[in-house]
Amino acid sequence: MADEIEKLMELMQEDLQRHRELAQILDNKLDAMRHRDIPRLEALAVAEHRLVGLISTHSKKRCDILRQATEKYFPGHGKKLATARELAQAAGGAARDKLLAISAMLADVTRKVQSLNQVNTIASQKILGHVDHIFRIIAQSGRDIGLYGRAGKKAPSEQNRLVDAIA
Repeated sequence: MADEIEKLMELMQEDLQRHRELAQILDNKLDAMRHRDIPRLEALAVAEHRLVGLISTHSKKRCDILRQATEKYFPGHGKKLATARELAQAAGGAARDKLLAISAMLADVTRKVQSLNQVNTIASQKILGHVDHIFRIIAQSGRDIGLYGRAGKKAPSEQNRLVDAIA
C-alpha cells in the first residue's frame, strides 16, 4: 500500500473522529436549548468553534496528501483532485476496501452534522424571533419606563413589567 494512501486513510480516520465529536456537540447544543441551559450552551459553542477550527486546519493537510496521491496515481489528472473512490480503485486490495469504508462513514457523519446544524439553526432562529417579539411588545406598549425625555423632564413613572409585555 502506498504511503500517500496510508496517510490519506489516517487523516480520514481523524476527520471521521472529529466529525463524530462535532455531531455530539451539535446534539448536546440542541438539548441545552431545550432545557434553556445557557451556561452549557455557551460552553458547547466554544467547543464547537475550537473543533471547527481543527477540522478546517486538518482539511488542508488532507487536501495536500490527496493532491500528492492524485499526482502519483493519475499523472494527467491536472488540477482536479481524485475522489476517494478513484484512489481506492487505483490502490486495489485491502486498501481499496478500507478507503471505501472510511469514505462512506465520513459521508454519513458529514450528512448527520449538516442535518444537526440545520436543526440548530432553525431552533436558534425561533428563539431569536420569540425574544424579538417580546421586545417589540415592550417597545410598543406606550408606557413610560422612567427615563428623561427630550425636554429634560422625567415623565410620571408607570412601571413596565415583562409579564405585561407577554400578556
